[in-house]
Amino acid sequence: MRLDKKKIIIFLIVIFILLAFILRISPIRIAHWWDETVYLQHAEIFFSGRTNFDELSFRPPLLSILFFLVFFIKHSVVSASVVTAFLGMLLPVFAFLIGRKLYNWKVGTIAALIIGFAPFLTLNSNYLLTDIPVATLLGISFYLVLFKEKKWILFFSGVFFALAILMKFTAILMAFVFLLYFVLAKFKLRDIFIFGIGFTLFFLPYLIWVQVEYENFLIPFIKGPGMVSDGNEGMFFYFLNLSKAFTYFVLFGLVFWLYEIIFKLKKRKYKDWKKDLIMVFWIGVFLFYLTKTPHKELRYILPITIPLVLLASQGFSFFIGKFKNKRIRIFILGLFIVYLLFLISSTYAYEMVIQGVFIDYTKTSEMKLADYILNEMNYSGIIYSNQRWPVLAYYTGLETRFLWPQDEQFYSLFPDQMKDPGLIVGMFGVKIPQPPWLDENPHFDYVEEVGDFFIYSYVP
Repeated sequence: MRLDKKKIIIFLIVIFILLAFILRISPIRIAHWWDETVYLQHAEIFFSGRTNFDELSFRPPLLSILFFLVFFIKHSVVSASVVTAFLGMLLPVFAFLIGRKLYNWKVGTIAALIIGFAPFLTLNSNYLLTDIPVATLLGISFYLVLFKEKKWILFFSGVFFALAILMKFTAILMAFVFLLYFVLAKFKLRDIFIFGIGFTLFFLPYLIWVQVEYENFLIPFIKGPGMVSDGNEGMFFYFLNLSKAFTYFVLFGLVFWLYEIIFKLKKRKYKDWKKDLIMVFWIGVFLFYLTKTPHKELRYILPITIPLVLLASQGFSFFIGKFKNKRIRIFILGLFIVYLLFLISSTYAYEMVIQGVFIDYTKTSEMKLADYILNEMNYSGIIYSNQRWPVLAYYTGLETRFLWPQDEQFYSLFPDQMKDPGLIVGMFGVKIPQPPWLDENPHFDYVEEVGDFFIYSYVP
C-alpha cells in the first residue's frame, strides 16, 4: 500500500472516531434521570463521602467507579458524560476489529459504520447508563479472546469480562458464549485457566467486599433482578423493536445473511459456520433471558449489538459482492452513504448541534424541587418519598428514605416507617399518600408545591 493511501485511511479513521464521539457527547446534559443519578450518587459516595442514600447492594459498581476516577480531573457531571461517550465511541471500533478478525475488513467496516451512526446507539451513549458501556466491554473481551495464541492477551480478555459484569450484572450470560467458543476453538485447559486468572483477579475483590458488607456475596445478583419486576411489555417486544434499536438497515442485512447461508449450503462452501454459530448463540443467550424478564426496556438489548450487526454486515457484504459491475457497486455504496447521512441527521445530537445547543442547561422538576428545599427552606433534615427518591437524594444531598407500601396500607404503617421528623415529598395524583389525607392528619403540615410535587413537613 502506498504511503498516500495509508494517510488517507488514517485520516478517515480519525474523522470517523471524532464524529462518533461528538454524536455521543452532544449535547452535554446538566440534568439527569433516575438510574443516571444513582450512578452519580455512588460516585459522590466514593469521591465526597456522602452517606445520605445508596443502592450499592444491588447496583453494579464499575460505572460509578469510572465517574469517581474522572472526578479527580474535574468534579463535574461533564466528566461523567465524557466517560460514557468515550465508551460508546469504542463500540464501533471494536465491532470493526472483531469483524475484521473473524470475517474480513469489509464486514468490519460496514458494522462500524452502522454502529457508529445508528441513532438509538448514539443516544444511549449520551446517557449516564451501563447499557452501552457493557456492550463495549463485552466487545473488547471477546476481541481479545480471539488471540488464543497470545497468553497475556487471554489474561486481559478475562479482565475485561470481569469488568463487563461489574458494569452490568447480566453480562455474566456471556460466560456461555465464551464456553462455546472455547470448545469450538479447541482451547487448552491452560489457556482457559489464564483467562480465568484475569477474570478472578478483578472480580473476586468485589465479591469479598459484598460478603463483608452484606454477609452474602450473592446479594447483588439476588436483589438486582427483583428491583424492577413489573410486567410492562409482551414477550416479543425486543423482536418487534429491532429496527428501532439497530435501524431497518440491519434487518435487511440479516435477510441477505440468511440468503447467503442458503447459497453457501447449496454450494457446500459454508466455512464460517462456527463463527456464525458463536454470533447467533451470543444473540440467543441474551434474548432468551430478556424475553423471560417481566420488565422490558429497549436499551436492555444493547449487549447483542456487535454480533447482530456483524451478521447483518456479512449479508450486505455478500449482497454487494454478487454484483460484478463496478458501477452498480458504486451506486449501492452511494445509497449506503446517503443512508448513513440520514442516520446522522436523525440523531438527537445532530438536532442540538444545528440549534447551537452544545450544553443543555435545562432543569428538571426534581432539580427545581431540590433548589427550593435547600435554598428557599434552608432545610437539612430527612426527606421521605415514594417518588423518584434516588433523584431527590442526588440533587439534595440529604438523607432520603423510601416510603413503602404505596397503597392504602401506608395509612396504618407510616408511624413505623417515619420515626423521625422530616419532609414528605410526593406527586399529585400518583401513589399514596395524597394532599387530602395529609391535610387532615395532624402529623403533617403543608409547606409548598413545586411543579408536580407537593411538600409537607412531618412530626411523629
